[in-house]
Amino acid sequence: MARSAQILLVCASAAIAAVLASPAAAAYQASTPAAQAAPSSSPATASSSPDLHQQAMDFTGGQKIINCIDGLERILPADYYGCRALYHLQREHWSSYRESLRDAAYWANKNAQYLLGIAFFNGDVGDIPVNRPLGLAWLALAAERKNPDYVTAYAGAVARSSPAEKQQASKIYLKLKKDYSDKVAGTRAVQRFNHEIQPMQDAAQSGGFAYISGFGPFPEQATTVVKRLHDQAEKDFDGLIGTVTVGAIDPDAHSAQIRPESSK
Repeated sequence: MARSAQILLVCASAAIAAVLASPAAAAYQASTPAAQAAPSSSPATASSSPDLHQQAMDFTGGQKIINCIDGLERILPADYYGCRALYHLQREHWSSYRESLRDAAYWANKNAQYLLGIAFFNGDVGDIPVNRPLGLAWLALAAERKNPDYVTAYAGAVARSSPAEKQQASKIYLKLKKDYSDKVAGTRAVQRFNHEIQPMQDAAQSGGFAYISGFGPFPEQATTVVKRLHDQAEKDFDGLIGTVTVGAIDPDAHSAQIRPESSK
């Protein structure tokens, strides 16, 4: 299998979606082989934080995640760190939960940015301290793609903020956007995806295989893996990207890449 793409990653179903209220995927191994997805719910308003711990346990059927698949960090790191956040949330490791959310936010995960905003603005998630200006800044970043739920949460936070808090939040926002805005973080995530998917697309062109560590004991057809990853990337980058090649591999598929919208 010399021409197979030995990519140690996995793209599973949307595990983190129930917790982060989005289609973003998480790769994980729970203590039972199958977990039913809990119904997704709209994000909480800025006046309250969602019961994230309960949502996490509901999603995995009351079972804790054992570990997240490390290989996913190479191609869709926003999903990997989203899974890590879920892992720490289930164990109430609040410092690690916050750190994982920030790592996911670094790779343009708007759900992570929203959760950071809610946690800091309300100060009622574990031992995460209240910091309303910081929370407001994160909520502004989360609303960047005009997701109605995040826009509503941001607007509610603005309405509840004092002039001094809004002024301070504006300064924090300008600092955060240098690393976490779609223009920067989104481009970073898209470039990472394009770089890491290329070997698998080449393998698919030659009828090769791709081994997805942790997903199964045997290599899979690279065409199957490529489609799965492109489908997930299309969800992750919704509102950010222009085009994503999905479906069966065609003669030109090896050169097809996700491209940020020109307006970004």
